[in-house]
Amino acid sequence: MKDTINEILSNEELEILQECNELTLDFTSFSKDILSIVTPHCVVIGYGELCDEFLALCVNEKHTALEVLHLLPQDFVRLSGHLGDFKLYFKNAQGEIDEITTSQVVSFAPLENLPHFKGVHTPNMYDSADSMLQVLLSLCGEQAYSRHIVFDPLHCQYQGRRTLPNGDNICHSCVDICPTMGVSSDDSLKILQLSPIDCIACGKCVSVCPTGSMQREGDGLEAFTYKARLYKGRIPLIIARSDFESPHFTHNFRALRKHNSLLLPFVLEVPDMLNSTYFLTLLQESSSSVVVYTPLGEHIHDEVESINTIYKRIFDKEAIFFYQEDALSCLDEIAPLTQSHYIYTPTSKESSKDIFAERMRFWIKQEEYGKVAIKGFGIVGIDAQNCTMCLSCVEACNTNALINNNSSFELLYKSSLCTDCGYCVASCAEKVLSIESHILNLIPQSFEYTKIAADEPFRCVECDKIFATRKSIEKIKGILAPAFGSDTLKLKTLECCADCKVKVMFEGAH
Repeated sequence: MKDTINEILSNEELEILQECNELTLDFTSFSKDILSIVTPHCVVIGYGELCDEFLALCVNEKHTALEVLHLLPQDFVRLSGHLGDFKLYFKNAQGEIDEITTSQVVSFAPLENLPHFKGVHTPNMYDSADSMLQVLLSLCGEQAYSRHIVFDPLHCQYQGRRTLPNGDNICHSCVDICPTMGVSSDDSLKILQLSPIDCIACGKCVSVCPTGSMQREGDGLEAFTYKARLYKGRIPLIIARSDFESPHFTHNFRALRKHNSLLLPFVLEVPDMLNSTYFLTLLQESSSSVVVYTPLGEHIHDEVESINTIYKRIFDKEAIFFYQEDALSCLDEIAPLTQSHYIYTPTSKESSKDIFAERMRFWIKQEEYGKVAIKGFGIVGIDAQNCTMCLSCVEACNTNALINNNSSFELLYKSSLCTDCGYCVASCAEKVLSIESHILNLIPQSFEYTKIAADEPFRCVECDKIFATRKSIEKIKGILAPAFGSDTLKLKTLECCADCKVKVMFEGAH
């Protein structure tokens, strides 16, 4: 921290900044820093003059330590992993899929499914075969890097989920926005792959993740909450650490403090990790509007607009201001807002939807503020009359927006937990579900479970045990009864539980 900043801030304020730094360390894993050994082993894919020239260089007596395996393009299947530990899948001589572990890959063929990881080389990246070889050799040996992103697949909207009928994945926001190969997806296995060595720690994947499955090391929602709590009664000035440590900021901050003495830097390594849940947390824990000093990426602008709309409707004030040197007068009017203050400590197992829903519930209370456009939210509609309560939608939902009440055969829905992924709609066998996208209704019912469908329990005609719903049995009878004709025994089994069905069939056989 620069001495000039020390002169502007009080001892109490400096202690807050210091405590924030300590919280980052407290929530940072000891295994964050990684040392990897990249062995001199590579797979070369391709054929032709350029490929032959490169292979000749590799076997030159100067590079005898480099182990090279040659592979034809038509045998390549896919690649996963990262520099120093790639898994390359290929077709062997028997036509079976085999795999090999390698440190780097060089391809002279235009392979569509070859990811551009660090350690994957193509000739168009270099001036000559010799320069490509030199870079390949320079990457061998010790490679030190850090893991900046922590991934928890529990609520992930991609991991393990089948594709939609049109072939699209349910969610791939983190993969789409990653500027490198820090996050990639294996569509054949339906898993996300994080490559810390490729990650540039921009934080964008954290911002666009609808459930908080991606969080930044040391700056996850739990740590962020404790930091935000330190700013109660102050006005957080969101700033990137690089800007905070620049001499130019000191001059600007002096001017800012003249307009509002409550401003205090809220330092983040990468403010581009912010989204609606982070903003809501900071607004409530500090009980104040916030000012953004470091420009945010375009991917956050819609989130800011949505939060500002919500704040305006509830408190008739602006929630998030942006620093502009020629427009500082608006800062004079920003002051803590007692009625916005709410203390809520999330657990590590909660999704960002859980946190957002609980925090927003406090602001809404029993009032109604209408619908607001906001990404990552949706309102599920249902044709309750034709719902058979098969609960495939409940199985599909991993944020608990849809749950079932076993005791009363009810389908319950909390729209504030919905991510607008559409997986429930795609999973519905009856096609009775629909979804209104990018919408959150600011009414009490959105933040509590409400019944959207129900059915009567159906009892086994033999043992009287409840084993299904009436609508589901009626549907099965409608499908199978014509095929069974006048066979009363088979017709009876349609109204039996699994145990009694076997018993009835067995007795009929004798």
